[in-house]
Amino acid sequence: MNLELMAMRFLRYEKSCPVALLERSPRSGIGQPDVLGITHARYLLEIEIKRSFSDFRANERKRHIRGYTLEPERYSPKRPKQFWYLVPAELSPKVAPFIPEWAGLMRGPMGDEWRGVTVMKPAPSNPASLRLTLRECATLMHCAANQILSQQTQIAMLTGRETEPYDWFWQI
Repeated sequence: MNLELMAMRFLRYEKSCPVALLERSPRSGIGQPDVLGITHARYLLEIEIKRSFSDFRANERKRHIRGYTLEPERYSPKRPKQFWYLVPAELSPKVAPFIPEWAGLMRGPMGDEWRGVTVMKPAPSNPASLRLTLRECATLMHCAANQILSQQTQIAMLTGRETEPYDWFWQI
């Protein structure tokens, strides 16, 4: 299982997020998170996936990440309720000293471990985080629905189905 799917499973089943999305952003100025969860109370939970140490260090140059650290009072409302970095198991000891105080750290499975992600450092809760508006939630759901329809079209093309992709999707 890849890290993105593990992160989505973590948000869905460990954090009870009814919605978990890949590469979607509800607000401008917060970058494009790798995996995003929306809680029942409409708060954001974000997981940033880093596959190498250089990838992790390059993240510090991103404007919104730098702002979280350098101007916490300005960026706190834009920051998600909780934020984690997810790295492969062998990378976790190397990045652990560099994790900011506002972020948590998770690692992927080690060796023959079947289990998904393991939380190495819990993510603190951001009390200044703003809830998503209903419009932002609707926009994210619209993006997710478009992504599903696009994938169904690709599947229909690959399988040679004559019908419209959404026709057979609803018959499953």
